[in-house]
Amino acid sequence: MGEKSHPRLKEKLDPFVWLAPAIAIFTVFLLFPILFSFILSLFNWQGYTKDIFSRFIGLKNYVRLVRDPLYWLSFRNTLILVVNVVFLQNAIALVLALVIYFGDFRHSSLIRGIIFFPGFISAIIVGLVFRRFLALDGALNLLFKSVGLPNLAKPWLSTESLTIWIVAFITIWQWVGYNMVIFYAGLQNIDNTLLEAAIIDGANLLKAIVRIVVPMLKPVILLSAMLNFIGGFRVYDVIWATTRGGPVHSSEVLTTFMYYQSFRSGGPSDMSYAAAIAVSLAMVVILFAALRIRFISVSKK
Repeated sequence: MGEKSHPRLKEKLDPFVWLAPAIAIFTVFLLFPILFSFILSLFNWQGYTKDIFSRFIGLKNYVRLVRDPLYWLSFRNTLILVVNVVFLQNAIALVLALVIYFGDFRHSSLIRGIIFFPGFISAIIVGLVFRRFLALDGALNLLFKSVGLPNLAKPWLSTESLTIWIVAFITIWQWVGYNMVIFYAGLQNIDNTLLEAAIIDGANLLKAIVRIVVPMLKPVILLSAMLNFIGGFRVYDVIWATTRGGPVHSSEVLTTFMYYQSFRSGGPSDMSYAAAIAVSLAMVVILFAALRIRFISVSKK
């Protein structure tokens, strides 16, 4: 009896053995930092002393968040960025994928590669290039002056009303090719018989694409929207390389605001408050992700 039960026990434990490395990585690099950030947010720790857990203050950091106008400004800017990358980036990527797929261009692979190429470049490098390109003496202003349009030249990255939109444009420019590839792969998996039947029945190509192809791409569109949503909340490097959240916090998002509070040079850092910002960011992403999953599950019924 014991000999027979031993193989069965081994079979039950085998999946956990194979999952052990992934569970260990998840625990060390994701679960532990989240739990530690939450615990740290309940204390008052500046970041440069050994007595991390000596001053317990409860939920005061979260009360401070609610009352902090800079937090709500960074939250608003984050939402602007997320809305742009979810809707505008997806729309442009979908149109590009449809045009390349149904256009049947001679060098479509090269075109896809060129559009996808910015995704290979480090976001820091992209940010630094655009920072130089949009500088007061940068290439864009020099171009306007050379063609007789000096009135259009301006300090782009020093204009408060433009910076968050410029960051959104840079983010879309870099990652639209990634989403285009996702949509293009989805188009290749579509059964074209329905499309061909609609065209035979007299429907033009545009109407057939809108009425047949796009609805069939709904799972791919939802997947891309989810990835862009999470990515929009995680954007940090390109903003830090171009504007560093300025001017006057006009392009500040939750990630850069968290970094600013952790290591700000104009005053004492506040690691515990930054941890509270990180926890609030994680909770917002988890909440919206849960709502999205719920929406997808309901729509499938």
